[in-house]
Amino acid sequence: MEGKELSPWIYFGMAGLVIVGLSLFAIFSTRKLKKTPESGTQNFVELVVSLLNNFVVDIIGPGGEKHTPFIGTLFLYILCMNLMGLIPALKSPTGSLSITASIAVIVFIYYNVAGIMATGVKSWFMHLLGDPIWLFPLMFPIHVIGELARPVSLAIRLFGNIFGEETVIAILAGMSLMIIPHVIAIPFQFPMMLFGVFTAFVQALVFSTLTTIYISIAVTPSHAEH
Repeated sequence: MEGKELSPWIYFGMAGLVIVGLSLFAIFSTRKLKKTPESGTQNFVELVVSLLNNFVVDIIGPGGEKHTPFIGTLFLYILCMNLMGLIPALKSPTGSLSITASIAVIVFIYYNVAGIMATGVKSWFMHLLGDPIWLFPLMFPIHVIGELARPVSLAIRLFGNIFGEETVIAILAGMSLMIIPHVIAIPFQFPMMLFGVFTAFVQALVFSTLTTIYISIAVTPSHAEH
């Protein structure tokens, strides 16, 4: 059993289930869109999209709305993966470093490409060289290490929190006292599972917030000077 739990393919399979679930929900909720929503589903989706868009624009500023689809998808995807581990017999894909590292690499590529498209290759490269330019032998490696540290930090932070949470829940579940063998037990892990709903949201929000900040810095290099 331990071998299966440690297999990255189990986590990739769970992550795939989240993708399928979110895709089906998106198709279902946008199947009959109306200017004046009559269904609670469309109202809910529009509310979520509006909140996510306001969140992104507040950080990036005008023009930030074009990054909302990426940030919004990232937030919902991570949130659902975090919550999956609270369902019996399922695992949180974000409890695997392979999954969190994959997402972090995608974020790294996205904000660098966004920065190049917004400011140009020259401005992006000059940022790595640093200012004043004669200090580039010192500043260039520092900036490169700093850039590479971002996805590493994103991946390890998310993985560590979710993996630790699942481990604690598993330990508490193993300590549950059986009142009637195999029928009724005292669920010591239940309070931790309730707290897990909160931490699932917080971790998804932290990851998305940091990603948005990185995009903001990339597309407006002047922010980095502050």
